[in-house]
Amino acid sequence: MIIKEILGKTVTFFKKYELDNARLDAEVLLADLLKCERIDLYVNFDYPLKDEEIDKYRKRIIRRIKGEPVAYITGKKEFMSLDIFVNEKVLIPRPETELLVEKVKTYYEKRNLKNALVVDLGTGSAAIIISLAYYLKSIKAIAVDNSELALKIARKNIKHHNLDNRITLKKGDFLKPILEMKSKEKVDIIVSNPPYIESNDMNKLADEVKKEPSLALDGGEDGLDSYREIIPDAAKLLKQGGLLALEIGCNQADMVTSFFNDEWENVRVMQDYAEKDRLIFAERK
Repeated sequence: MIIKEILGKTVTFFKKYELDNARLDAEVLLADLLKCERIDLYVNFDYPLKDEEIDKYRKRIIRRIKGEPVAYITGKKEFMSLDIFVNEKVLIPRPETELLVEKVKTYYEKRNLKNALVVDLGTGSAAIIISLAYYLKSIKAIAVDNSELALKIARKNIKHHNLDNRITLKKGDFLKPILEMKSKEKVDIIVSNPPYIESNDMNKLADEVKKEPSLALDGGEDGLDSYREIIPDAAKLLKQGGLLALEIGCNQADMVTSFFNDEWENVRVMQDYAEKDRLIFAERK
């Protein structure tokens, strides 16, 4: 069977199972298996697949129709043009979270910060902090997560991108392990994409999303538990003028902004490319 034929059959099969991105999924799974770019599939449409390759691809197809995300099947996801290793123990990085990285990067560059200390809370795969460290060469960083299994993936990604000497990993709940350090250095930027799904809505998520760790999704009864914890602790650690940058659910802006007291200024809500509320930035007075 040649590439053109197996792709066509797979796309038809995926559409039968009502997968939203049938062709993209089919191409990504095959290109990853063959260790090539998606464009190479079309350049080599007449390439005859080996029996072993067909067998491995069929196994991937079965995993996909059972609802397993493509990123978990391939073991990686592109984020900010960087390959990030993922598995079922970490949240799959989303395109909308790239906006969080881009806005923090812009904030850093406009203020001409140098050797800033950046903290990433609930780091998961470490996609956010790796991207910031990769593109902002002078920062040093601390990444925190309360899951040892997530930290294992984060450690792998940090090493893969040669950032071991600039990113320190800590285990614990948000800022608690940093607050417990005997010698605390004031922080320039705290960034987080915390859990923000309401507990009662967890069972309404798409089956594919349900494959991701609930620890990284469930934000408590009203989805806001993380923000109640992060915002007061951030005020204790940020320098004057330091930035707290948070991703939020699209209907949570009013409630989250209400958690900022008079210790904060320049609290602002930013929208994503779909014009939905997605980020809140605030600066420590």
